[in-house]
Amino acid sequence: MSERTPITREGVDYAYRLLLGRPPENELAYEHGLAAGTLEALRRRILDSAEFAHRLHDETPHALGRLLLDRGLSGEARPEAAPEGPPRIVFLHIMKTAGTSLRARLEQLAGGEPVWRRESDGLPGGASREALAPYRVIMGHFTIADALHVPPPRRVFTVLREPTARLVSFYHFLHRHRAEVVAARGMERPRIARQSTLEEFLAHPNQGIRDALQNVMTRTLAGDYRVVGRDRYAAVWQSAAEAISGPELLAKALTNLFALDYVAFVERLEEDRPKLMKALGLPDLGPLGRENTAETENDMLEPRPPPVVTPAAERLLLRLTDLDRLLYRLARQHFG
Repeated sequence: MSERTPITREGVDYAYRLLLGRPPENELAYEHGLAAGTLEALRRRILDSAEFAHRLHDETPHALGRLLLDRGLSGEARPEAAPEGPPRIVFLHIMKTAGTSLRARLEQLAGGEPVWRRESDGLPGGASREALAPYRVIMGHFTIADALHVPPPRRVFTVLREPTARLVSFYHFLHRHRAEVVAARGMERPRIARQSTLEEFLAHPNQGIRDALQNVMTRTLAGDYRVVGRDRYAAVWQSAAEAISGPELLAKALTNLFALDYVAFVERLEEDRPKLMKALGLPDLGPLGRENTAETENDMLEPRPPPVVTPAAERLLLRLTDLDRLLYRLARQHFG
């Protein structure tokens, strides 16, 4: 996309996400962006905005850069923003990372205050910051771009799991969906899982399956990225020609990961729980309940034996999680 190309609605969305880390907040913002005429003109408007200056201040990693941004051209320190009350709790829930148990605990701790649930309320990035402001807890399956769209003060956390184990658990979860539920609801991924061995599922050519398997933790923490080829990833508003490499994606993900307020791990969740609650400024109510486990049986899920991990399936698991395994290992080192 040339910067002198007349701006389109997709171009406005691209510029906002690239420079501000969020989509336009409402229809008026799209109209304002389109009125800029070209991508270059819109880019200059955003770079001159107070929001971009604040974001640059928050994300500049070096102390000297922070000092210069604080003082600005006038040489005077910028005053701190006034606090808005208790921080919003943002749970970036990656599938099959014991998130259901944590979400039940957050519901309990919300104490009647509004809770934003991605399943019923949609992606946070699709709402205005004004609409999100009343919510005490925002949680669900969304990406870091959505999490950072939540207005401050906020505390953002996630839970990671050993990547190959997470994929096996994901397949087993889909495989356990009852046939009548899958048929009645037209559920494509569970349908394919029920018809496939683990090895067949991991090698399935369906694009929806590929996007649900390949380096999901890294893509979630990097932003709104989809798989467009072997070791190539593009933002959802970009063409395949604009894709970045796996190492570039991992670098973005690690930058965002290390800026989170807390990262817990499935393998030691009860050990992490008190420290997580302290980081979030919440009381620790003791051990978490066990929700949505491999033994769960209900109207949607039926008992099934655990999948067999063949040598071929193991090779596929390693290939599909090459970035996730690096991210997980570095996260364990960083967060202790």
